[in-house]
Amino acid sequence: MSTFRVYLRRPTTKAPIWDWSQTVVAPNADIAIGYAYSSWVSSRPSVPVPPLSQCQSQANQAGAMTRTMLLSASSETPAQQAFISNIQSQVSKMLATQLDGAFSVVSYPSGFNYGITYGSNAYYNRATLQDIDTLLGTDSNGNLDLTGAGFSNLYAQIMPAVTFSFSQQDQQTMNKQDTAASAQIASILTEFENAGGVYSNPLPFGGKLQDVFNQLTKQFGSLNNIPDTLNALRNAIASYKSQAGDSYALHNRYYAATARIAAALANVLKPGASNGGMQVNSTDYYAGFTPNKLPTANQLIGGLNTTGNAVEVTVTLNNFSSESSQLSIDGSTGFSFPIADVLDISFGGSASYNLSRYTSSSSQVTMDITYPGVTLFASIPSVLSSDNSTGWYANDILQEVVTKTGQDATGYKLQGSEYNVGELFGPGKTFSRLKTFVISQMPTIKMTFSGSDTSQIVSDFKEQTSLSVSFLGLFSLGSASQSYSVHKVDTTSVAGSVILTFGPPQVSGTIPLQQQVAYVLGGVASYPPDNI
Repeated sequence: MSTFRVYLRRPTTKAPIWDWSQTVVAPNADIAIGYAYSSWVSSRPSVPVPPLSQCQSQANQAGAMTRTMLLSASSETPAQQAFISNIQSQVSKMLATQLDGAFSVVSYPSGFNYGITYGSNAYYNRATLQDIDTLLGTDSNGNLDLTGAGFSNLYAQIMPAVTFSFSQQDQQTMNKQDTAASAQIASILTEFENAGGVYSNPLPFGGKLQDVFNQLTKQFGSLNNIPDTLNALRNAIASYKSQAGDSYALHNRYYAATARIAAALANVLKPGASNGGMQVNSTDYYAGFTPNKLPTANQLIGGLNTTGNAVEVTVTLNNFSSESSQLSIDGSTGFSFPIADVLDISFGGSASYNLSRYTSSSSQVTMDITYPGVTLFASIPSVLSSDNSTGWYANDILQEVVTKTGQDATGYKLQGSEYNVGELFGPGKTFSRLKTFVISQMPTIKMTFSGSDTSQIVSDFKEQTSLSVSFLGLFSLGSASQSYSVHKVDTTSVAGSVILTFGPPQVSGTIPLQQQVAYVLGGVASYPPDNI
Protein backbone atom coordinates (compact mmCIF):
# COMPACT_ATOMS: atom_id res chain seq x y z
CA MET A 1 0.00 0.00 0.00
CA SER A 2 1.17 3.53 -0.81
CA THR A 3 0.08 7.01 0.19
CA PHE A 4 -1.26 9.19 -2.63
CA ARG A 5 -2.38 12.80 -2.76
CA VAL A 6 -5.31 12.90 -5.20
CA TYR A 7 -6.66 16.02 -6.94
CA LEU A 8 -9.95 16.20 -8.87
CA ARG A 9 -11.74 18.97 -10.72
CA ARG A 10 -14.85 19.42 -12.82
CA PRO A 11 -14.38 19.93 -16.58
CA THR A 12 -15.49 23.57 -16.14
CA THR A 13 -12.98 24.35 -13.36
CA LYS A 14 -9.85 26.10 -14.60
CA ALA A 15 -6.33 25.13 -13.60
CA PRO A 16 -4.67 25.53 -11.16
CA ILE A 17 -7.85 25.27 -9.03
CA TRP A 18 -8.97 21.80 -7.93
CA ASP A 19 -12.49 21.11 -6.65
CA TRP A 20 -11.47 18.19 -4.42
CA SER A 21 -8.21 16.97 -2.93
CA GLN A 22 -7.65 14.06 -0.60
CA THR A 23 -4.88 11.92 0.86
CA VAL A 24 -5.56 8.23 0.18
CA VAL A 25 -3.77 5.04 1.17
CA ALA A 26 -4.22 2.58 -1.70
CA PRO A 27 -2.31 -0.07 -3.71
CA ASN A 28 -2.08 2.10 -6.84
CA ALA A 29 -2.95 5.52 -8.27
CA ASP A 30 -6.10 4.40 -10.13
CA ILE A 31 -7.66 2.94 -6.99
CA ALA A 32 -6.64 6.05 -5.03
CA ILE A 33 -8.42 8.28 -7.58
CA GLY A 34 -11.52 6.09 -7.39
CA TYR A 35 -11.54 6.26 -3.60
CA ALA A 36 -11.16 10.05 -3.60
CA TYR A 37 -13.89 10.40 -6.21
CA SER A 38 -16.27 8.33 -4.05
CA SER A 39 -15.50 10.58 -1.07
CA TRP A 40 -16.19 13.66 -3.18
CA VAL A 41 -19.57 12.27 -4.25
CA SER A 42 -20.37 11.29 -0.65
CA SER A 43 -19.71 14.89 0.49
CA ARG A 44 -22.89 15.86 -1.42
CA PRO A 45 -21.86 19.25 -2.82
CA SER A 46 -24.72 21.53 -3.86
CA VAL A 47 -23.69 21.10 -7.50
CA PRO A 48 -23.64 17.35 -8.27
CA VAL A 49 -20.29 15.80 -9.07
CA PRO A 50 -19.95 14.84 -12.76
CA PRO A 51 -18.95 11.30 -13.78
CA LEU A 52 -15.32 10.49 -13.06
CA SER A 53 -14.69 10.03 -16.77
CA GLN A 54 -15.43 13.74 -17.28
CA CYS A 55 -13.22 14.96 -14.44
CA GLN A 56 -9.56 15.82 -14.54
CA SER A 57 -7.51 13.95 -11.96
CA GLN A 58 -3.99 13.72 -10.60
CA ALA A 59 -2.50 11.31 -8.06
CA ASN A 60 0.96 11.88 -6.59
CA GLN A 61 2.65 9.17 -4.59
CA ALA A 62 4.03 10.15 -1.18
CA GLY A 63 7.73 10.24 -2.06
CA ALA A 64 7.27 12.13 -5.31
CA MET A 65 4.62 14.29 -3.68
CA THR A 66 7.00 15.39 -0.95
CA ARG A 67 9.66 16.38 -3.48
CA THR A 68 7.12 18.31 -5.54
CA MET A 69 5.86 20.13 -2.48
CA LEU A 70 9.33 21.12 -1.39
CA LEU A 71 10.02 22.51 -4.84
CA SER A 72 6.71 24.35 -4.83
CA ALA A 73 7.37 25.80 -1.41
CA SER A 74 10.87 26.93 -2.37
CA SER A 75 9.57 28.60 -5.56
CA GLU A 76 6.71 30.38 -3.77
CA THR A 77 6.92 34.05 -4.62
CA PRO A 78 7.78 36.71 -2.03
CA ALA A 79 4.32 38.25 -2.55
CA GLN A 80 2.60 34.95 -1.75
CA GLN A 81 4.78 34.46 1.32
CA ALA A 82 4.09 38.03 2.46
CA PHE A 83 0.31 37.61 2.16
CA ILE A 84 0.31 34.36 4.16
CA SER A 85 2.69 35.77 6.78
CA ASN A 86 0.50 38.86 7.18
CA ILE A 87 -2.61 36.81 7.98
CA GLN A 88 -0.69 34.47 10.26
CA SER A 89 0.77 37.39 12.17
CA GLN A 90 -2.60 39.13 12.63
CA VAL A 91 -4.43 35.99 13.76
CA SER A 92 -1.60 34.99 16.09
CA LYS A 93 -1.75 38.39 17.81
CA MET A 94 -5.55 38.49 17.97
CA LEU A 95 -5.84 35.00 19.47
CA ALA A 96 -2.52 34.87 21.31
CA THR A 97 -4.00 33.85 24.67
CA GLN A 98 -6.34 31.25 23.15
CA LEU A 99 -4.21 29.38 20.63
CA ASP A 100 -2.61 26.12 21.78
CA GLY A 101 0.23 26.24 19.30
CA ALA A 102 1.50 28.03 16.20
CA PHE A 103 -1.25 29.27 13.89
CA SER A 104 -0.94 28.41 10.19
CA VAL A 105 -3.06 29.45 7.23
CA VAL A 106 -4.88 26.37 5.91
CA SER A 107 -6.83 26.00 2.69
CA TYR A 108 -10.27 24.35 2.78
CA PRO A 109 -12.34 25.75 -0.12
CA SER A 110 -15.51 23.83 0.73
CA GLY A 111 -15.79 25.72 4.04
CA PHE A 112 -16.63 24.59 7.58
CA ASN A 113 -20.17 23.47 8.36
CA TYR A 114 -20.80 25.39 11.58
CA GLY A 115 -24.24 23.91 12.31
CA ILE A 116 -22.84 21.30 14.69
CA THR A 117 -26.25 19.92 15.68
CA TYR A 118 -29.60 20.21 13.97
CA GLY A 119 -33.29 19.43 14.38
CA SER A 120 -35.43 18.74 17.42
CA ASN A 121 -33.40 15.64 18.26
CA ALA A 122 -30.14 17.63 18.24
CA TYR A 123 -28.41 15.07 16.05
CA TYR A 124 -24.82 15.85 15.20
CA ASN A 125 -24.23 17.19 11.71
CA ARG A 126 -22.29 14.56 9.77
CA ALA A 127 -20.81 17.27 7.54
CA THR A 128 -19.41 19.11 10.59
CA LEU A 129 -17.86 15.94 11.99
CA GLN A 130 -16.32 15.16 8.60
CA ASP A 131 -14.78 18.66 8.55
CA ILE A 132 -13.30 18.13 12.02
CA ASP A 133 -12.17 14.62 11.11
CA THR A 134 -10.23 15.70 8.00
CA LEU A 135 -6.57 14.88 7.49
CA LEU A 136 -4.12 17.75 7.14
CA GLY A 137 -1.99 17.81 4.01
CA THR A 138 0.04 20.09 1.76
CA ASP A 139 -1.29 21.54 -1.47
CA SER A 140 0.49 21.99 -4.79
CA ASN A 141 1.83 25.39 -3.60
CA GLY A 142 3.47 23.85 -0.54
CA ASN A 143 0.87 25.29 1.85
CA LEU A 144 -1.26 23.42 4.39
CA ASP A 145 -4.72 22.28 3.40
CA LEU A 146 -7.43 19.94 4.62
CA THR A 147 -7.50 16.97 2.30
CA GLY A 148 -11.05 15.65 2.56
CA ALA A 149 -9.84 12.26 3.82
CA GLY A 150 -10.84 11.03 7.27
CA PHE A 151 -8.39 11.03 10.18
CA SER A 152 -10.44 8.35 11.95
CA ASN A 153 -10.65 6.36 8.72
CA LEU A 154 -6.86 6.25 8.33
CA TYR A 155 -6.58 5.35 12.03
CA ALA A 156 -8.94 2.42 11.38
CA GLN A 157 -6.70 1.31 8.51
CA ILE A 158 -3.55 1.53 10.63
CA MET A 159 -4.77 -0.32 13.73
CA PRO A 160 -5.08 -3.80 12.12
CA ALA A 161 -1.38 -3.57 11.33
CA VAL A 162 -0.51 -2.90 14.98
CA THR A 163 0.57 -5.87 17.11
CA PHE A 164 1.97 -6.34 20.59
CA SER A 165 5.16 -8.38 20.79
CA PHE A 166 7.90 -9.18 23.30
CA SER A 167 11.58 -8.36 23.25
CA GLN A 168 13.98 -11.28 22.95
CA GLN A 169 14.91 -10.93 26.61
CA ASP A 170 11.27 -10.98 27.79
CA GLN A 171 10.51 -13.91 25.50
CA GLN A 172 13.51 -15.81 26.87
CA THR A 173 12.31 -15.06 30.42
CA MET A 174 8.87 -16.45 29.59
CA ASN A 175 10.31 -19.54 27.92
CA LYS A 176 12.66 -20.22 30.82
CA GLN A 177 10.05 -19.72 33.54
CA ASP A 178 7.35 -21.64 31.65
CA THR A 179 9.73 -24.57 31.16
CA ALA A 180 10.46 -24.60 34.88
CA ALA A 181 6.74 -24.38 35.62
CA SER A 182 5.66 -26.99 33.06
CA ALA A 183 3.91 -29.07 35.72
CA GLN A 184 1.90 -26.07 36.89
CA ILE A 185 0.98 -25.19 33.27
CA ALA A 186 -0.16 -28.77 32.66
CA SER A 187 -2.33 -28.53 35.76
CA ILE A 188 -3.91 -25.26 34.52
CA LEU A 189 -4.75 -26.83 31.16
CA THR A 190 -6.20 -29.95 32.79
CA GLU A 191 -8.41 -27.97 35.17
CA PHE A 192 -9.53 -25.70 32.31
CA GLU A 193 -10.56 -28.73 30.28
CA ASN A 194 -12.21 -30.34 33.33
CA ALA A 195 -14.29 -27.20 33.76
CA GLY A 196 -15.55 -27.54 30.18
CA GLY A 197 -13.20 -25.03 28.63
CA VAL A 198 -12.68 -25.12 24.85
CA TYR A 199 -9.53 -23.72 23.23
CA SER A 200 -9.78 -21.03 20.59
CA ASN A 201 -9.10 -21.85 16.96
CA PRO A 202 -6.69 -20.52 15.96
CA LEU A 203 -4.78 -20.23 19.18
CA PRO A 204 -3.35 -16.79 20.04
CA PHE A 205 0.33 -16.04 20.19
CA GLY A 206 1.45 -17.74 23.41
CA GLY A 207 -0.48 -20.94 22.80
CA LYS A 208 -2.94 -22.72 25.08
CA LEU A 209 -1.77 -21.04 28.29
CA GLN A 210 -2.28 -17.57 26.81
CA ASP A 211 -5.65 -18.69 25.46
CA VAL A 212 -6.78 -19.81 28.93
CA PHE A 213 -5.66 -16.51 30.45
CA ASN A 214 -7.41 -14.57 27.66
CA GLN A 215 -10.70 -16.39 28.07
CA LEU A 216 -10.76 -16.17 31.85
CA THR A 217 -9.78 -12.49 31.89
CA LYS A 218 -12.43 -11.65 29.31
CA GLN A 219 -15.08 -13.58 31.25
CA PHE A 220 -14.28 -12.41 34.77
CA GLY A 221 -12.46 -9.12 34.20
CA SER A 222 -9.31 -10.37 35.94
CA LEU A 223 -7.68 -13.65 36.90
CA ASN A 224 -8.10 -12.48 40.49
CA ASN A 225 -11.88 -12.65 40.04
CA ILE A 226 -12.12 -16.36 39.21
CA PRO A 227 -15.07 -17.64 41.32
CA ASP A 228 -15.02 -20.31 44.03
CA THR A 229 -16.76 -22.74 41.69
CA LEU A 230 -13.49 -22.91 39.71
CA ASN A 231 -11.35 -23.28 42.83
CA ALA A 232 -9.12 -26.02 41.37
CA LEU A 233 -8.35 -23.89 38.29
CA ARG A 234 -7.77 -20.84 40.45
CA ASN A 235 -5.34 -22.76 42.67
CA ALA A 236 -3.46 -24.07 39.64
CA ILE A 237 -3.02 -20.53 38.33
CA ALA A 238 -1.88 -19.31 41.78
CA SER A 239 0.71 -22.10 41.87
CA TYR A 240 1.96 -21.10 38.41
CA LYS A 241 2.14 -17.42 39.44
CA SER A 242 4.34 -18.26 42.45
CA GLN A 243 6.66 -20.34 40.25
CA ALA A 244 6.78 -18.03 37.17
CA GLY A 245 5.86 -14.53 38.34
CA ASP A 246 7.49 -12.61 35.50
CA SER A 247 5.94 -14.82 32.84
CA TYR A 248 2.55 -14.57 34.52
CA ALA A 249 2.77 -10.76 34.41
CA LEU A 250 3.85 -10.77 30.76
CA HIS A 251 0.98 -13.07 29.77
CA ASN A 252 -1.43 -10.65 31.45
CA ARG A 253 0.19 -7.70 29.73
CA TYR A 254 -0.20 -9.40 26.36
CA TYR A 255 -3.91 -9.90 26.97
CA ALA A 256 -4.42 -6.30 28.06
CA ALA A 257 -2.49 -4.96 25.06
CA THR A 258 -4.30 -7.04 22.44
CA ALA A 259 -7.66 -6.25 24.05
CA ARG A 260 -6.86 -2.52 23.83
CA ILE A 261 -5.99 -2.79 20.12
CA ALA A 262 -9.21 -4.69 19.46
CA ALA A 263 -11.31 -2.14 21.37
CA ALA A 264 -9.73 0.83 19.58
CA LEU A 265 -10.52 -0.75 16.23
CA ALA A 266 -14.04 -1.87 17.15
CA ASN A 267 -15.02 1.52 18.60
CA VAL A 268 -13.85 3.49 15.58
CA LEU A 269 -15.34 1.09 13.02
CA LYS A 270 -18.69 0.70 14.76
CA PRO A 271 -19.39 3.83 16.81
CA GLY A 272 -22.58 3.71 18.82
CA ALA A 273 -24.34 5.03 21.90
CA SER A 274 -22.57 2.54 24.17
CA ASN A 275 -19.00 3.40 23.08
CA GLY A 276 -19.18 7.18 22.78
CA GLY A 277 -20.19 7.55 19.15
CA MET A 278 -21.95 10.75 18.06
CA GLN A 279 -25.48 10.21 16.73
CA VAL A 280 -26.03 11.73 13.27
CA ASN A 281 -29.55 10.39 12.56
CA SER A 282 -32.05 7.93 13.98
CA THR A 283 -29.83 4.92 13.27
CA ASP A 284 -26.25 6.03 12.54
CA TYR A 285 -23.32 7.21 14.64
CA TYR A 286 -19.97 8.86 13.86
CA ALA A 287 -16.65 8.30 15.64
CA GLY A 288 -16.63 10.51 18.73
CA PHE A 289 -14.83 13.86 19.03
CA THR A 290 -15.26 14.66 22.75
CA PRO A 291 -18.71 16.31 22.56
CA ASN A 292 -18.30 18.36 25.74
CA LYS A 293 -15.27 20.09 24.20
CA LEU A 294 -17.06 21.13 21.00
CA PRO A 295 -18.87 24.47 20.86
CA THR A 296 -22.57 24.70 20.09
CA ALA A 297 -23.82 26.08 16.81
CA ASN A 298 -25.04 29.19 18.67
CA GLN A 299 -21.59 29.76 20.17
CA LEU A 300 -19.99 29.58 16.73
CA ILE A 301 -22.65 31.83 15.20
CA GLY A 302 -22.08 34.33 18.02
CA GLY A 303 -18.35 34.35 17.29
CA LEU A 304 -18.88 34.66 13.54
CA ASN A 305 -21.22 37.62 14.11
CA THR A 306 -18.62 39.45 16.23
CA THR A 307 -17.51 41.50 13.25
CA GLY A 308 -15.01 43.47 15.34
CA ASN A 309 -12.86 40.33 15.41
CA ALA A 310 -11.70 40.92 11.86
CA VAL A 311 -8.52 40.38 9.91
CA GLU A 312 -7.95 42.77 7.03
CA VAL A 313 -5.19 42.74 4.44
CA THR A 314 -4.64 45.66 2.07
CA VAL A 315 -2.96 44.95 -1.25
CA THR A 316 -1.79 47.86 -3.41
CA LEU A 317 -0.95 47.44 -7.11
CA ASN A 318 0.68 49.98 -9.40
CA ASN A 319 3.38 50.36 -12.09
CA PHE A 320 1.40 48.14 -14.44
CA SER A 321 2.97 46.88 -17.62
CA SER A 322 1.61 44.38 -20.12
CA GLU A 323 3.12 41.52 -18.13
CA SER A 324 3.61 42.58 -14.51
CA SER A 325 2.74 45.00 -11.74
CA GLN A 326 4.25 46.21 -8.48
CA LEU A 327 2.44 44.63 -5.53
CA SER A 328 2.63 45.77 -1.91
CA ILE A 329 0.90 44.20 1.11
CA ASP A 330 -0.05 46.50 4.00
CA GLY A 331 2.62 49.00 2.99
CA SER A 332 5.44 46.47 2.77
CA THR A 333 8.20 46.67 0.20
CA GLY A 334 6.73 46.11 -3.25
CA PHE A 335 7.17 42.93 -5.27
CA SER A 336 7.06 42.51 -9.01
CA PHE A 337 4.30 40.03 -9.77
CA PRO A 338 2.91 38.67 -13.07
CA ILE A 339 -0.26 40.61 -13.79
CA ALA A 340 -2.02 37.51 -15.07
CA ASP A 341 -1.54 35.82 -11.67
CA VAL A 342 -2.58 38.67 -9.37
CA LEU A 343 -6.29 38.26 -9.89
CA ASP A 344 -8.24 35.95 -12.16
CA ILE A 345 -11.95 36.76 -12.34
CA SER A 346 -14.45 34.35 -13.87
CA PHE A 347 -18.04 35.34 -14.57
CA GLY A 348 -20.39 32.41 -14.29
CA GLY A 349 -17.84 30.12 -15.90
CA SER A 350 -18.36 31.84 -19.28
CA ALA A 351 -15.71 34.58 -19.33
CA SER A 352 -12.45 35.02 -17.49
CA TYR A 353 -10.26 38.13 -17.21
CA ASN A 354 -7.22 39.38 -15.33
CA LEU A 355 -6.34 42.94 -14.31
CA SER A 356 -4.68 43.79 -17.62
CA ARG A 357 -8.20 44.21 -19.06
CA TYR A 358 -8.80 47.24 -16.84
CA THR A 359 -5.41 48.84 -16.11
CA SER A 360 -2.68 50.86 -17.79
CA SER A 361 0.74 52.12 -16.74
CA SER A 362 -0.89 55.01 -14.81
CA SER A 363 -3.39 52.83 -12.92
CA GLN A 364 -3.46 52.00 -9.24
CA VAL A 365 -5.60 49.29 -7.67
CA THR A 366 -6.17 48.87 -3.94
CA MET A 367 -7.70 45.67 -2.61
CA ASP A 368 -9.03 45.46 0.96
CA ILE A 369 -9.63 41.79 1.83
CA THR A 370 -11.58 41.43 5.08
CA TYR A 371 -12.25 38.28 7.12
CA PRO A 372 -14.92 39.25 9.72
CA GLY A 373 -15.92 37.26 12.80
CA VAL A 374 -12.67 35.42 13.42
CA THR A 375 -13.28 32.72 16.02
CA LEU A 376 -11.71 29.43 17.07
CA PHE A 377 -12.57 26.10 18.63
CA ALA A 378 -10.74 22.89 19.55
CA SER A 379 -11.45 19.39 18.26
CA ILE A 380 -10.30 16.39 20.28
CA PRO A 381 -10.75 12.75 19.25
CA SER A 382 -12.55 10.79 21.96
CA VAL A 383 -9.80 9.04 23.91
CA LEU A 384 -10.07 5.30 24.42
CA SER A 385 -10.96 4.87 28.09
CA SER A 386 -8.80 2.84 30.45
CA ASP A 387 -11.39 0.05 30.50
CA ASN A 388 -11.69 0.16 26.68
CA SER A 389 -15.44 0.73 26.83
CA THR A 390 -15.68 4.19 25.25
CA GLY A 391 -13.67 6.32 22.83
CA TRP A 392 -11.36 5.12 20.08
CA TYR A 393 -8.19 7.22 19.94
CA ALA A 394 -5.31 5.54 21.84
CA ASN A 395 -2.29 7.83 21.86
CA ASP A 396 -0.48 5.41 24.20
CA ILE A 397 -0.55 2.77 21.46
CA LEU A 398 0.69 5.19 18.79
CA GLN A 399 3.53 6.46 20.99
CA GLU A 400 4.88 2.92 21.34
CA VAL A 401 4.33 2.23 17.64
CA VAL A 402 6.57 5.18 16.76
CA THR A 403 9.32 4.40 19.28
CA LYS A 404 9.33 0.59 19.21
CA THR A 405 8.60 -0.43 15.63
CA GLY A 406 11.71 -2.14 14.28
CA GLN A 407 13.24 -2.31 17.78
CA ASP A 408 13.94 -5.29 20.02
CA ALA A 409 11.53 -4.06 22.67
CA THR A 410 8.34 -5.22 24.31
CA GLY A 411 5.38 -3.15 23.18
CA TYR A 412 3.12 -2.08 20.34
CA LYS A 413 4.65 -2.17 16.86
CA LEU A 414 3.63 -1.70 13.26
CA GLN A 415 4.02 -4.99 11.41
CA GLY A 416 4.38 -5.71 7.70
CA SER A 417 5.19 -3.45 4.78
CA GLU A 418 1.73 -1.96 4.21
CA TYR A 419 2.39 1.09 6.39
CA ASN A 420 5.55 2.93 7.26
CA VAL A 421 6.13 4.83 10.52
CA GLY A 422 8.32 7.37 8.74
CA GLU A 423 5.55 8.22 6.26
CA LEU A 424 2.69 8.28 8.75
CA PHE A 425 3.90 10.09 11.86
CA GLY A 426 5.56 13.46 12.43
CA PRO A 427 5.41 17.02 11.06
CA GLY A 428 4.25 17.08 7.47
CA LYS A 429 3.41 13.36 7.43
CA THR A 430 0.15 11.69 6.43
CA PHE A 431 -1.42 11.05 9.86
CA SER A 432 -1.99 14.66 10.91
CA ARG A 433 -4.92 16.95 11.60
CA LEU A 434 -6.02 20.34 12.92
CA LYS A 435 -6.48 20.29 16.67
CA THR A 436 -7.69 23.90 16.66
CA PHE A 437 -9.76 25.48 13.89
CA VAL A 438 -9.82 29.22 13.21
CA ILE A 439 -12.81 30.22 11.10
CA SER A 440 -14.46 33.45 10.00
CA GLN A 441 -17.27 34.69 7.86
CA MET A 442 -16.57 34.42 4.16
CA PRO A 443 -14.14 37.20 3.19
CA THR A 444 -15.25 40.29 1.33
CA ILE A 445 -13.12 42.22 -1.15
CA LYS A 446 -13.28 45.93 -1.83
CA MET A 447 -11.33 47.01 -4.91
CA THR A 448 -10.62 50.64 -5.72
CA PHE A 449 -9.54 51.30 -9.32
CA SER A 450 -7.87 54.65 -10.07
CA GLY A 451 -6.65 55.73 -13.52
CA SER A 452 -8.32 52.66 -15.01
CA ASP A 453 -10.81 51.89 -17.77
CA THR A 454 -13.91 52.89 -15.86
CA SER A 455 -16.35 52.08 -18.64
CA GLN A 456 -15.01 48.55 -19.05
CA ILE A 457 -15.19 47.93 -15.30
CA VAL A 458 -18.77 49.19 -15.09
CA SER A 459 -19.69 47.11 -18.12
CA ASP A 460 -18.25 43.85 -16.72
CA PHE A 461 -19.20 44.20 -13.06
CA LYS A 462 -22.96 44.44 -12.75
CA GLU A 463 -24.39 44.32 -9.25
CA GLN A 464 -25.52 40.79 -8.25
CA THR A 465 -23.39 39.28 -11.04
CA SER A 466 -22.00 35.90 -9.96
CA LEU A 467 -18.26 35.41 -10.17
CA SER A 468 -15.31 33.53 -8.75
CA VAL A 469 -11.92 34.99 -7.92
CA SER A 470 -8.47 33.42 -7.80
CA PHE A 471 -5.95 35.57 -5.90
CA LEU A 472 -2.15 35.31 -6.21
CA GLY A 473 -2.51 31.67 -7.23
CA LEU A 474 -3.03 30.89 -3.52
CA PHE A 475 -6.75 30.51 -3.08
CA SER A 476 -10.06 30.81 -4.85
CA LEU A 477 -13.20 32.57 -3.62
CA GLY A 478 -16.40 31.34 -5.16
CA SER A 479 -16.77 28.19 -7.23
CA ALA A 480 -19.31 26.14 -9.11
CA SER A 481 -20.82 25.20 -5.76
CA GLN A 482 -20.66 28.62 -4.10
CA SER A 483 -20.50 31.72 -6.28
CA TYR A 484 -19.52 35.13 -5.05
CA SER A 485 -21.43 38.12 -6.29
CA VAL A 486 -20.87 41.80 -6.94
CA HIS A 487 -22.45 43.66 -4.02
CA LYS A 488 -21.85 47.24 -5.13
CA VAL A 489 -20.37 49.27 -7.97
CA ASP A 490 -19.60 52.82 -6.79
CA THR A 491 -18.46 55.46 -9.30
CA THR A 492 -19.38 58.50 -7.20
CA SER A 493 -17.22 58.39 -4.06
CA VAL A 494 -13.94 59.45 -5.68
CA ALA A 495 -13.77 61.25 -9.02
CA GLY A 496 -12.22 59.11 -11.73
CA SER A 497 -12.32 55.98 -9.60
CA VAL A 498 -14.49 52.91 -9.33
CA ILE A 499 -15.01 51.03 -6.06
CA LEU A 500 -16.16 47.43 -6.37
CA THR A 501 -17.34 45.42 -3.41
CA PHE A 502 -17.98 41.73 -3.76
CA GLY A 503 -18.33 38.75 -1.50
CA PRO A 504 -20.50 35.75 -0.75
CA PRO A 505 -24.23 35.92 -1.39
CA GLN A 506 -26.36 36.66 1.64
CA VAL A 507 -27.34 33.48 3.49
CA SER A 508 -30.92 32.66 2.69
CA GLY A 509 -33.32 31.39 5.32
CA THR A 510 -34.12 28.55 2.93
CA ILE A 511 -30.64 27.06 3.41
CA PRO A 512 -30.73 24.59 6.33
CA LEU A 513 -28.33 25.43 9.14
CA GLN A 514 -26.47 22.15 8.69
CA GLN A 515 -25.53 23.20 5.14
CA GLN A 516 -24.30 26.71 5.95
CA VAL A 517 -20.53 27.14 5.99
CA ALA A 518 -17.90 29.47 7.39
CA TYR A 519 -14.50 30.24 5.91
CA VAL A 520 -11.51 28.27 7.25
CA LEU A 521 -8.65 30.70 7.87
CA GLY A 522 -6.41 28.01 9.35
CA GLY A 523 -5.58 26.59 12.71
CA VAL A 524 -3.07 24.75 14.85
CA ALA A 525 -1.65 21.59 13.32
CA SER A 526 -1.31 18.36 15.25
CA TYR A 527 1.15 15.66 14.28
CA PRO A 528 0.40 12.58 16.41
CA PRO A 529 1.44 11.06 18.60
CA ASP A 530 3.45 13.94 20.08
CA ASN A 531 1.00 16.86 19.98
CA ILE A 532 -2.50 15.59 19.45
